[in-house]
Amino acid sequence: MSKYGLSKEQIEESRRKYGDNTLTQPPRETFWSKLLGNFQDPIIRILIVALLVNAFFVYLGHGDWIETIGIFLAIILATFVSTWSEYSNENAFQKLQEEASRIRCKVWRDGEPKEIAIDDVVVGEAIILEAGDKIPADGILLEGTLKLDQAALNGESEEAKKTVAPAEFQWDDGKIDFLDEHKLFRGSVVVEGT
Repeated sequence: MSKYGLSKEQIEESRRKYGDNTLTQPPRETFWSKLLGNFQDPIIRILIVALLVNAFFVYLGHGDWIETIGIFLAIILATFVSTWSEYSNENAFQKLQEEASRIRCKVWRDGEPKEIAIDDVVVGEAIILEAGDKIPADGILLEGTLKLDQAALNGESEEAKKTVAPAEFQWDDGKIDFLDEHKLFRGSVVVEGT
């Protein structure tokens, strides 16, 4: 295998210019702000209107207060359960992202193979891939051949064969083509090859 890799100066320059490989964290909402936001749901709004109409008729003496309490409990339960579910899912996703950032990968640095955290990968990095490795960043194949499992990205169960990109190869930023035989995408898993 040829030796590739960036020098310390090139790594710092790339990090200053493009940033690192950390996934952008979406702004987090508190449980209470999610709860208030869920009251904007159209179904909940319809139930609130039904509650107000029913309460008005109960006030006039033409309705049953048990129905009013039932509608009120339905609104509170539906909103609370929905909010709790969203909040729990967001926390679980956050934990998965934290675990993913602890994944380590092998790269060439200063002409030598080194193991680094996935978040420390920078643009221009030469990454060493073997069967079982997850692709840590989008890129092209410099040497070797690979078969990738891209099912997590495109739902295809068939393995994608990847070959070395020619020297004149240009990555078209506006087009995501999982079938391109030279492009490697973050999240794919190497099934075969190095």
